[in-house]
Amino acid sequence: MRSKSRCAWFVAVLLLVTPIVSSAQLHGLGQIRGTVKDDSGAPLKGVNVRATLSSENGVIEITSDDKGEWVVTGMGKGEWHVTFQTPGFNVVAAKVVLAAELERIPPIAVVLKRVARSS
Repeated sequence: MRSKSRCAWFVAVLLLVTPIVSSAQLHGLGQIRGTVKDDSGAPLKGVNVRATLSSENGVIEITSDDKGEWVVTGMGKGEWHVTFQTPGFNVVAAKVVLAAELERIPPIAVVLKRVARSS
């Protein structure tokens, strides 16, 4: 009984720390990484980073950490559309082309601007 509960606990933890991947075709060895900050230069925690492979209609989603850092792994080659979104800020989009499955591109620095409040 004890080994079954340990196994279930391990699976639950693994699911929490694994990025959401919606297509088996997405499993590659490519990755992109970078930082996300606000327009004052402060790091933004909890920004949703969504990478969509255009040819597969698959998605990988992660969130930035407390330093504003993020890493998307498991990317296959192809054209990826990446969006950065969090409440109170404008959405930023980027296109990333991975020409090879093992490709790692230089870090991407993203700046999100606060949404102006209407009076």
